[in-house]
Amino acid sequence: MFSAQAPGVSAATGGGLIGALIDSSVQQSRQKEMSTEVGATVGPLLDYDYRVEAGMAFAELLNTPNAFPLKIASSHVLAGMPPKAEQDARIAATKTGPAYLVLLLQYALEPGLGAFTTRTSAFLWQAGNSEPSYRSATIFQTPIGGGTRAAVVRRLTANDGQVLKTVMRDSIKQTLRVVGLDLAGAHSGAVKTARFNVNGSWVTLGGQGFDDQPGLVVFRDQDDAMYSVRTAAP
Repeated sequence: MFSAQAPGVSAATGGGLIGALIDSSVQQSRQKEMSTEVGATVGPLLDYDYRVEAGMAFAELLNTPNAFPLKIASSHVLAGMPPKAEQDARIAATKTGPAYLVLLLQYALEPGLGAFTTRTSAFLWQAGNSEPSYRSATIFQTPIGGGTRAAVVRRLTANDGQVLKTVMRDSIKQTLRVVGLDLAGAHSGAVKTARFNVNGSWVTLGGQGFDDQPGLVVFRDQDDAMYSVRTAAP
């Protein structure tokens, strides 16, 4: 959701109908301008479905031996959580069947299009217990290049969105890698830091490292949230 900032003329002039009308007119004009800008930025990205790329990443995982510490019997990518009755039934079925792992993921392009970020909560149910035996939070981020928003969008969507699709699949693979390492009991090592984009601004974050990969900084912060941050744009 996007909303243009109100000009505040009415408040500045002590209220009244004239100030309110000016506020309304300026607000509408700003909203129209912003809608045009947002449409030009977001519109080209709407052709690419994260769920499709996630499904392909899971399929690759299923066909790669020892890619995950738990044997994955099947996977499903959904637009949202199953209805409560269905969810409860799946959890109850773990009493006599395989465990049930859920990844709740949201993704975002940071303001200014400086980075692509996913935030994932993982839950594992086993042995029919209603409470998860495992839960974690994982944040993945990759920079997607500087320049104007229009230039970034063109780069992301060129060649049928090859760069954007690669980023989406990479986010799933790296998230699964981090969750897998945690499930396998990865030990923390030396402190690592990374530049991280928060709502369009770059900050430095860090914590105890527990994985080494070229071009990636992986660490656990003081709240046990796990980060996997790429150091360069794809």
